[in-house]
Amino acid sequence: MSNLEQELEPQGAGSTESSVSLEWQGVEAADSPTVDPAPADWLAAAALGFALFSISIGSLFFVAAGREMSPNAIALNRLAIAAIAFAGLNGIQALRQPAFTAELLEKNKPKASDWLLLFGGGVCFALSLVLLAWAFTQTSVAKASLFTHMMPLFTTLGAWLVLGRRFSKRFLIGMMVAVIGAIAIGIDDFGGGDNSLWGDAAALGVALLFATEILIMEHLRSRFAVPLLAMGECAIGSLLVLPTLLLQGESLLPPSGTSAAAVVGLALVTQMGGHGLITYSLKRFSAGVVSVVLLAVPIISAVMALVAFSQTISLVDAIAFAIVLAGIYLAITD
Repeated sequence: MSNLEQELEPQGAGSTESSVSLEWQGVEAADSPTVDPAPADWLAAAALGFALFSISIGSLFFVAAGREMSPNAIALNRLAIAAIAFAGLNGIQALRQPAFTAELLEKNKPKASDWLLLFGGGVCFALSLVLLAWAFTQTSVAKASLFTHMMPLFTTLGAWLVLGRRFSKRFLIGMMVAVIGAIAIGIDDFGGGDNSLWGDAAALGVALLFATEILIMEHLRSRFAVPLLAMGECAIGSLLVLPTLLLQGESLLPPSGTSAAAVVGLALVTQMGGHGLITYSLKRFSAGVVSVVLLAVPIISAVMALVAFSQTISLVDAIAFAIVLAGIYLAITD
């Protein structure tokens, strides 16, 4: 049985509703003798699948909002709206179960290191959103999505550099294959005579930032509830972006109904439904498994962009996409 199959293998059966509630709130199923963790495995897998499509749709929201708004304005609206929505979820939870919420907060009091990690996660995520929004204005949706989802490679490399983990020959081969595919995409950009190489580089930076953020969230997810973590991360990110907009004299609000709908979609669909459910799934699956699933996002995004914006994919790009995805898959499924 492969590592991926072992991670996804069910562990038993039990009460679905109570298991999901405890998992969403950051409580181990083992803490309650009446709750079996198996249903949460399947629901976490379903949540991860929904997150996959939510993030893919986010590419279209980015492009629509980017026609009238700057990357900073998009990031601010997305994070602020999501923070308010997550705050609402936390408030409802506190009103429905005040005693349980108080007990949960007492049990998992955040330490100084937790606050620092959450702040770091908010910084990384806010920067990644600004870079990603800008990247979509400089390169195609398909290329931006592909480079962004080289994140698994950076996640694994980060574990090697920071945690001192060693990897096999298969990992090194996969890494080299992915690099060769990325070079092929860059060469095609040079040949086209446009400036999309800068957009590709920005999207690659997004992958590095998001890899750092997901490793931080995987660590914090073991102790804290999803809405609490997501609210904190979004609030920190929005507060970091706000001064930049004020200094540049940009409008804080979307200029039209179209851009307003796009940023609301980014907040509710992509941020809450996408990244929120990714954080939820990290309680059940490792960052490696989540990264493998996210490799399907560039393909979905490319198809959506082809239909919505008539963006084409050249034969060279298609081959390069396949090479990069194959290399990343080899590297992280060792």
